[in-house]
Amino acid sequence: MATTQPPQQPKLGLTFYSLTNEWVSGKYDLESLVKRVAEAGIGPGVEIVGFATIRSFPEVSSDFVKSWRDLLDKYELEPSCLAINIDSALRRDRMLTEDEAADYLLRQLESAHKLGFPTVRTQMGATPGVIAKVVPTAEKYGIKMGMEIHAPEGAASPSVLRVREAYEKIGSPVLGFTPDFSSTMHSLPPGQIEAFIRDGMARELVADLNAAWRLEGTPLDRFEFFAEAAAAKGYRRNSIAHVQMGFNMFGREAVESWQDILPQVVHVHSKFYEIDEAGNEPSIDVPRIMELLVDGGYTGYVSSEWEGHVFREANEVDPIELIQRHHRLERRGIEAALQKQQKHQVSA
Repeated sequence: MATTQPPQQPKLGLTFYSLTNEWVSGKYDLESLVKRVAEAGIGPGVEIVGFATIRSFPEVSSDFVKSWRDLLDKYELEPSCLAINIDSALRRDRMLTEDEAADYLLRQLESAHKLGFPTVRTQMGATPGVIAKVVPTAEKYGIKMGMEIHAPEGAASPSVLRVREAYEKIGSPVLGFTPDFSSTMHSLPPGQIEAFIRDGMARELVADLNAAWRLEGTPLDRFEFFAEAAAAKGYRRNSIAHVQMGFNMFGREAVESWQDILPQVVHVHSKFYEIDEAGNEPSIDVPRIMELLVDGGYTGYVSSEWEGHVFREANEVDPIELIQRHHRLERRGIEAALQKQQKHQVSA
């Protein structure tokens, strides 16, 4: 009798960046944090930011490597992605050369290999020349390099298109992308709007803010439209200057734009800010994006990345509980996609 293969689907987890407030306040050390994640069932994938989690980074000691691997084994979790950085302005006197930047990334790739991470998150600061220099090491270790696409960029932004062209020329299977859901939002987070008001924006400008955010054009163009609307109502620019970050931090590309790079997706940042009483993310269509990933055959890790700490104080909410609810929302999208596939197979 033929056996039925389990459906292929993304694997869930989180990035420890979601627990920034708790980490920097000392609520958890590394072991208690790993234990809490395991107990809450928000694994199995664990992503960390190298420079935020490991004091010696980009180097890692043999003692840390052993303790890290032992921790994950003990609590039955899996390393999903190591977020690495290229700090082009590391020196005071000049920017790093390509050789220096490549060396900086190579040290981080070495550490990712020692720690057992199959993927690293890179950033747009890595030029095509730097990428080409580090690819042989990534290939040697079998580590995939996922350049993050984060708001205000999208899959078809000029800067991303240049990276896609560079990838095509280099032609390595380890090169890919890490989409961040902040690029494909349909609304500004309600909590962020309240924070803007708390920090000085008049409440009567909320409708103008939302209207400007939904316009076409660059983030600066749309902010200028909002500034003009505020000025027309008698508000000085200094009373709304802090709102400009909302046009850069929250992108409004279409969810379907991710389809262009799905074959090159090696890791996913499932960014979210809030979960409402109905169990939805009020500014991001999480189920739709998860369906797109399933339909595109993505079976890698999806890291829940709560970034509400940009407008929430420590202890104001419990990010662990929020991530649990977020995972339920993600599974809703996965299950909907799998059900559609099953219905299609039956009808075919």
